[in-house]
Amino acid sequence: MRSERFDLRALYETSRLLSTSLDLKFVLNSLLLTVMSKLLTTRAAVLMRDPVENGYRVAATRNIKTLREGVVLETPDLPEDAVLTGHEAPDALREHGLELAAPIRFGSRDIGMLAAGRKATGEPYDPFELEFVRSLVHMSSTAVHNSLMVEELQLANRDLDARIQELNTLFELSQEFNAAIDRERVVKLLSFALMGQMLASRHMFLVRRSRTNEDPTRPDLFVAASGDLSERMAPALAQQLCALERLAAPSDETTPPDALRQGLRDLGLTLALPLKHQGQPCGALCLGPKQSGQPYAPADIEFLSALGNLTLVSVQNSFLVEEQIEKKRLEEEMRIARRIQERLLPRETPGTDPYEVAALARPSRVVGGDYYDMARLKGERLLLAIADVTGKGMPAALLMANLQASLHVVLPMDMTIEQAVGHINRVTCENTDADRFITFFMAILHLDSGYMEYVNAGHNPPLVVRRNGATELLSSGGLLLGVMDRAGYERGAVRLEPGDVVALFTDGVTEAMNPAGEEYLEERLEAALHRAHTKSAADIVDLVQKDIAKFTGNAEELSDDLTMLVVKRAARAEPPA
Repeated sequence: MRSERFDLRALYETSRLLSTSLDLKFVLNSLLLTVMSKLLTTRAAVLMRDPVENGYRVAATRNIKTLREGVVLETPDLPEDAVLTGHEAPDALREHGLELAAPIRFGSRDIGMLAAGRKATGEPYDPFELEFVRSLVHMSSTAVHNSLMVEELQLANRDLDARIQELNTLFELSQEFNAAIDRERVVKLLSFALMGQMLASRHMFLVRRSRTNEDPTRPDLFVAASGDLSERMAPALAQQLCALERLAAPSDETTPPDALRQGLRDLGLTLALPLKHQGQPCGALCLGPKQSGQPYAPADIEFLSALGNLTLVSVQNSFLVEEQIEKKRLEEEMRIARRIQERLLPRETPGTDPYEVAALARPSRVVGGDYYDMARLKGERLLLAIADVTGKGMPAALLMANLQASLHVVLPMDMTIEQAVGHINRVTCENTDADRFITFFMAILHLDSGYMEYVNAGHNPPLVVRRNGATELLSSGGLLLGVMDRAGYERGAVRLEPGDVVALFTDGVTEAMNPAGEEYLEERLEAALHRAHTKSAADIVDLVQKDIAKFTGNAEELSDDLTMLVVKRAARAEPPA
């Protein structure tokens, strides 16, 4: 009977049966059935070597209720060609009623072990049976190895298919993200991807916006979340998430600080992936558990990192597009404001023979706060005015428009020049904030006599350059506009003789800076006027402008608005000899 059970033909047939299949499960179960039938035992198991866990993982069992497939047993490697029985068998096997153990090896590689319980007859294993087991594992090791390789290859192929699918998903999403400038659509694409690939319905994406302008109304943080996560998130937690340098998880005790882990737990989130731009942390992608209950694998983390960064780039691009649209809108508004402001300035020089008038107006920005005006009045009179509003840009331009309207309201009124300036001051005080002021100079030139009355309300004193080169400053007046609504003003007067020049200017002229940070100053302006006072009013303005450009190095952007108004009384023609 024993010879029938252990003859070579039976061993050969078993080996051939195992070699006909590459299905590891079939091979292992066939091996177990062969061992159980030949050794007359009721229980058996095959364990495969697991180098990661440094033990043996149960791959197939028969009639062992205490041992489940997939469990890893910490048992030492068996000696080569040894078949251990009884007390020699590893303790981890004997705990489950397995008293025979034989190594399964392929070449020098230990791939597993075959284990069996005691014989049904209660007798010990005899040498014939042990030799049969030794021969059986030798002959079946090739089939087990080949089946194992096929299974590992199939697993690798499945992983490869999954990675290809993830890459295809990322490629398709990148196309969608690149085409989308609507953040709501970007967030929906992110949600669909997380649900489809990760089965994660709970998630939160947040990114800290970098300021490219000084708009205080623009939020610093963009948050997109499922459910009520964004409402429940504390601001401090958001800042911590945006500063993450590495992956954070509430179960990871190495994740600092404790408040961050607790915050993630309170929101039902299991991990937070940092998002970086140019190597600096700027946001995070947070996820709750998978609906499948499985943990996030390293491959999942790689996919989520790539997906999070795709979303980050798309969201940041949407910010840039919005800013560009807003910039274009503001540029258009400023262009319209510039055109309106230009209409507030004199369009042409009124006829003033024998006087020449020339003007220069260059705002430091699209619109400015400098203002000048000139207009013919009844009784052969000429109005001259120049002003400088504190500040630059649109606020200054609006205040300048208010000044222009106030001036043109008082012109037809029957009042003295000092009364007119007082009225303009009251209107300015009523319509401006306490930190807004206007320096203002107003003069009325009587064309027939050359007599000029003026009021200087805190403005740079205009320069009078006489025909002989002497200079005078026109400083009589009072406080600048917008300081005190009941301020009084003093009238000054001067007479322009033939050949005399008067130059009205704002501080943008004298405070123009060169690359070294030095200002142009009144002394340089006076010197330029002395060099040019014999020329026409237009030539004087042109010479001063060129002298300023030479001093500043032809700077494209002025440090302040630059405005100048020059009036020259033409010299009498010399009688012929």
